[in-house]
Amino acid sequence: MTRLPPPLAPAAQIGPNLHVLNGAVHTGVLISGTKALLIDCCDSVSVGALARLGVTSVQWILCTQHRRPNVTGARPYIERGTRLAVPASERHLFEDVRAYWSDPANRWHIYHHQPGPQVLARSLPVDHAVLDGEVIEWEGFSIRVLDTAGTTDGSVSYLVQDGDRRVCFSGDAIYGPGQLWDLHSLQKGTGDILDYHGFLGNKRKLIPSLRKLASCGADLLVPSHGRIINDPTGAIGLLLNRLDSLWRNYTSISSLNHYFPDFFADTRHDPVRLRPAPTREPPPFVRRVAFTSFALISETGAAFLIDCGDRSVVETLQEWVRGGQISTVEGCWVTHYHDDHVDALEAVRSTFGCPVIADARLAEIVEHPDRFFLPCISPYATTVDRTTRDRETWRWREFAMTGFHSPGQSYHHGGLLVEATGGRVFFAGDSGSPTGIDDHCPANRNFLGAGRGFRRCIGLWRELQPDWIVNQHQELAFSFSDADLDTMDSVLAQRESLLSDMLPWPNPNFGTDENWVRAYPYEQEVRVDTPFWIDVQFTNHGPDPAVAQAAPALPDGWLWDAHRSRPTVTVPGQTC
Repeated sequence: MTRLPPPLAPAAQIGPNLHVLNGAVHTGVLISGTKALLIDCCDSVSVGALARLGVTSVQWILCTQHRRPNVTGARPYIERGTRLAVPASERHLFEDVRAYWSDPANRWHIYHHQPGPQVLARSLPVDHAVLDGEVIEWEGFSIRVLDTAGTTDGSVSYLVQDGDRRVCFSGDAIYGPGQLWDLHSLQKGTGDILDYHGFLGNKRKLIPSLRKLASCGADLLVPSHGRIINDPTGAIGLLLNRLDSLWRNYTSISSLNHYFPDFFADTRHDPVRLRPAPTREPPPFVRRVAFTSFALISETGAAFLIDCGDRSVVETLQEWVRGGQISTVEGCWVTHYHDDHVDALEAVRSTFGCPVIADARLAEIVEHPDRFFLPCISPYATTVDRTTRDRETWRWREFAMTGFHSPGQSYHHGGLLVEATGGRVFFAGDSGSPTGIDDHCPANRNFLGAGRGFRRCIGLWRELQPDWIVNQHQELAFSFSDADLDTMDSVLAQRESLLSDMLPWPNPNFGTDENWVRAYPYEQEVRVDTPFWIDVQFTNHGPDPAVAQAAPALPDGWLWDAHRSRPTVTVPGQTC
């Protein structure tokens, strides 16, 4: 496994007048006398740190992107008169953040990833919006703007000429030779394909951006995260090769080959692509209801539902009761929390008086969705009447039922094995298709590693050998051969290796899991002058314990009771 490099020195001089302040995000400092122009502004860029460089005033801050870590330290300077320049296409994400955060589309039913949850908490006034190719003149220095979109839709880089040296501040376009800071930032759809299905999709923008950086003539690249890069061409060439290898790996076993057969046209004839598994009708005791729901039909006439994401499911079941096709509905198993599987759970529960049943790692999201920020999340809470442990078995009518934690499409996902005289059916939620697996959105938290994520699902399918695997979105069932399972497991093991090389973390899941550090609860209502609490929760994907620290950045007038808090904790290894 790769490891994060040791901390850099607090400051580094890289040109006669050009410095880098190292922090959570690296900040460029271009100096003229006692005046400075900053490129990005991390929260560790203090007056004292600048004073040690001889700076007494900051005239401009040029931002590479809209995300909070890159500009968190800017407000105190702007309040003292510093002017702010930002990418033109992201200007609204600086000036009008209230519109972003008050839009329900950025809170519920989330199928987009850009601009993402790192939008500023409070607006900042913008003095200038920069465009590709523009040259900014300041104190005799020329700074050229390069459009280097990719990790955000509007990211830019700044090419600075200082003496004989040309230095490019490249944001998060690259971390180091062949490396990116994270992978989830590249989530992006195209055309009719939403961001949700756009794994690695913004490579369409990032690759031209990387080629632009390679040809811009820079002697050095200064990324927002990572070491200064002394060989831009070599570092970028290695990253381009790794992106291509990862893309081939991903598309070879993707369920999108089933749902959108022409989407991956560039790898359609790749010999490593998995051949589609055979499909067939589910057994007679499994019946399609509507939308994403199936039902088990007992020989007694009772029905047991799997998922309920739309009112049409309830209406169809009511029609079946009126027509004598079923007598009642006696339960509903929930495969995962996505809105198209849970939006009408309360309707089916209240209409038929049936219990809602879910895996323990899923139940809280169904009951308290306001506590979480996840893709496709539904605002409609419902009671989970029964929570199951992994491998818990029970009987319903003539069927043997076993619930599993089945962390495929999402970590918060269950699988249900149903055994009857006619065979064994595994209800997999959205975790598989004849062409492979549904791991197209890292924000779902589908982890890499032996026994984790889809490799755990593959192990279950191998162990249980179901006659039918049912995906809630597909009319026909399928099953995988041992060779298919071997292929998928091998591809995922290779993917872990590829991402270990591409991402600088002690475990690649840190670079794919946007929620490895998160606020809990995500949302809550409190009364004025009433104390409340927020946890900062950490998932340590690495093998070793790690020390984590957190402190609140409070709005004016708020107080933090530090004596009742634990700002430093030791997080055990492999906590998820």
